[in-house]
Amino acid sequence: MPKFSVCIVDTTQPTIEKTLQSIEENSNYIAEILYCGTHSIPQAKQLTIETKNEAYCRNRALQEAQSEYICFLHGNIELEEESLEEFSDMVEEYPDADIIYPNEVFIVNQEEQIKNYEDWYQQEMQLLPSLAIEDHLPQWAVVIKKEKIQTLGGFEPQYGEHTWYAFIYKNLHQLRLKLSELSFINHHLTENFLDTSYRSLLIRDLIKIYPLQQIFNALDWSQENIALATANTLIGDRLAKYYDFFNATKFYRNALLTFHNQTTLQKLLDAYIQMGLFEEAKTLLQTQDATKEIIEEYQQKIENTDKLIKELEKVIEEGKASEILPASNDIISFYEGAPIYNIFGIIFFMQQNLENSYKFFYKAATMNPIDQDILYNIAEVAKKIDKEEEVKELYDRLIKEG
Repeated sequence: MPKFSVCIVDTTQPTIEKTLQSIEENSNYIAEILYCGTHSIPQAKQLTIETKNEAYCRNRALQEAQSEYICFLHGNIELEEESLEEFSDMVEEYPDADIIYPNEVFIVNQEEQIKNYEDWYQQEMQLLPSLAIEDHLPQWAVVIKKEKIQTLGGFEPQYGEHTWYAFIYKNLHQLRLKLSELSFINHHLTENFLDTSYRSLLIRDLIKIYPLQQIFNALDWSQENIALATANTLIGDRLAKYYDFFNATKFYRNALLTFHNQTTLQKLLDAYIQMGLFEEAKTLLQTQDATKEIIEEYQQKIENTDKLIKELEKVIEEGKASEILPASNDIISFYEGAPIYNIFGIIFFMQQNLENSYKFFYKAATMNPIDQDILYNIAEVAKKIDKEEEVKELYDRLIKEG
């Protein structure tokens, strides 16, 4: 009967007691408990980590774990009473499986949403084209072979909170994934700030590892120009979903250079507008062979958005910044680009709410890391709250070349 080393990764979640209770209910299948975090857990071996970077905690657990298999948990996760028993059965039934994962029940404000994952056993490479592996696999209450992680080099710190998915995605061709169909775990979701720049970095690194023909194997590569344009557009779309419009624009431009089309042109225009690059968007309209309908639509969109930003900046200059926040939902429903987040960052800075100010500047910088005003603003706040290194790392991720 396989037993597991359970590692609870650094957390201050208020649901930690429920996590511990669920571990106790599975104690027959637990060899040891390892813990990175701030709580005092007598039954666990404390792993002292000098950083909040999740990769270091996972790698330290690799060094300390005595069992062949490790189950990584978080303080917002509850196992079912028979979770580890089911995992143990799966280990015996599928000894070639490197990773065994459950289904999830997401819980938000007492409401439950069940997520049934697909079984990717012996078809792991089919995950590659999604470019969004986090939508198809859970991150927690997942059992993995210790030796396999070590053989593949462990977890990489540059991917931060996305390091688990980076490990899987970059090693898909060497991993065997297996769903434990009868297993469900409770995942209590909380409103935490999500740094999507780690996800963007992973996508950009993946396309250096896997050929585009392998990632987008459903495209007709006999028509290479069209396939290349489509692939670059799809990559741009994924980066845009992660708010990395700076890098998304590069792929949209590559797509247009390969095969000019109106769809990609509109996506590039939208990315420029989200970054607040209104003059660049105007130039693009003038220099590209856009339809009359697109020209009229985007001229109006650019004019209205530019006008909104200038009006908000004028309100701040007149000392009436407090009037903007009550209308924030209406403003964001119309336009949610980098200039808006920069403006909200300024307002919170003026109110001496530095933590909120930093979050808004961070989002603005993620969307447009080449804007000098945004860079100046986030740098000033970062100095005051001792997050200068965090900002440097953000810019390194977004503007990373080669």
